[in-house]
Amino acid sequence: MRVLLVTYWELTQMGGIWTYLRQLADHLTSLGVEVDIMGTNAASNEVYVRNLNQSFSKTKVWPMLQTKLNPTDLPQFTADSLLAYYELNRYAFEMAAAYLGVNHYDIIHAQDPVAAVAMKRILGRNTPVVTSYHGALARETFYDAQNSNPQLTLPTYLQSKRGRYFLSLEKRSAAQSELILVSSHWIKSTLTELNVPESQFRLIPYAIDLPSYQASAAVKFRQKPPAGKKVIAFTGRLEYIKGVHVLINALAGLKTLRSDWVCWIAGEGNLMEELRDQASRMGVGDDVVFFGKLDNIPSFLRRADIYVQPSLQDTQPFSVTEAQLAGVPAIVSGTAGMPEMVDPANTGWVVPPQDANSLCSLLHALLEDDATRKRVGIQAKAWAEQHRSLEEMGMRTLQVYQEAIQRGGHSV
Repeated sequence: MRVLLVTYWELTQMGGIWTYLRQLADHLTSLGVEVDIMGTNAASNEVYVRNLNQSFSKTKVWPMLQTKLNPTDLPQFTADSLLAYYELNRYAFEMAAAYLGVNHYDIIHAQDPVAAVAMKRILGRNTPVVTSYHGALARETFYDAQNSNPQLTLPTYLQSKRGRYFLSLEKRSAAQSELILVSSHWIKSTLTELNVPESQFRLIPYAIDLPSYQASAAVKFRQKPPAGKKVIAFTGRLEYIKGVHVLINALAGLKTLRSDWVCWIAGEGNLMEELRDQASRMGVGDDVVFFGKLDNIPSFLRRADIYVQPSLQDTQPFSVTEAQLAGVPAIVSGTAGMPEMVDPANTGWVVPPQDANSLCSLLHALLEDDATRKRVGIQAKAWAEQHRSLEEMGMRTLQVYQEAIQRGGHSV
């Protein structure tokens, strides 16, 4: 069997999704499956097949596309600069993928709606497409818009031109996919709202390569916390949707109650300097350490006492599972797929989304109670080791491929 894992986005900047792709590809390869990975290199503006050293520059087709997608002929299309940018890049990605070739694969596993729609448009034969929905694209773009317009509501946004555009991509990709992979009941529910049939879904939670994780965790992290202080940790992209600004607000309140803590943040993103400024402005600049991008997150998490995932929306963040495997009790926002990752007070805690006061109160209580933190951390580790097996995820994903191929009318 030959499989193409493909995404419209930049491969190595995808955080947990890149972890998913890399682990899945390695595991499928160990089972004798031929796997290629296609994605974008934003720095060079190329679409490339990672393991074949093949690439195509999108700039080669931009002039032609810009001529076709122009304000004179398509004024409504170009009126919104964001949508015009998406369409230009979507068509360029499609043409690049067609040039690189996709017809020799037995199955295409798209990692986002844009890639799924592109694959179906260029496939020259009845190759089945399976699509993983790692998030809700329309809702993610809503949070980006809300960052600039705090009064904006989700229903209003979804009825706008932008909202309808991204919803249409999600709906089209679902309709054109033989089967749909989701990691949480929440992401499934967002698609059923678009009238996607129940029979298309296959629920497979994300997993971790445990031996690899344990080897990385065995390496001691270079920095120790200050004497007498416990570590509150976060790892992930520093973007609005990740909610780090909510965590910093909570820490400002915590600082008025106690000072026996430090917050370590690992990751990079376009809000790095803004979050630094927020921490300084709120009086916790010396208590929050930004490490930037780290290559060994398991090692980093060994130093943590509490992990916080304050995202405004997140399906099943790998960082929560990594914290659980480190025996670190996790606090997650009560939104999207995150509450499905913890059993409150047994393997973690859930706080209302964007509620800095509730997060502050819980952090204060947990810093006060060493026994509860340790008990929940131990139970979380045991749960993650039992339920987040890469072998099971790989086996079930391969079964989905085989089912999709059978639905497509041919066998391998």
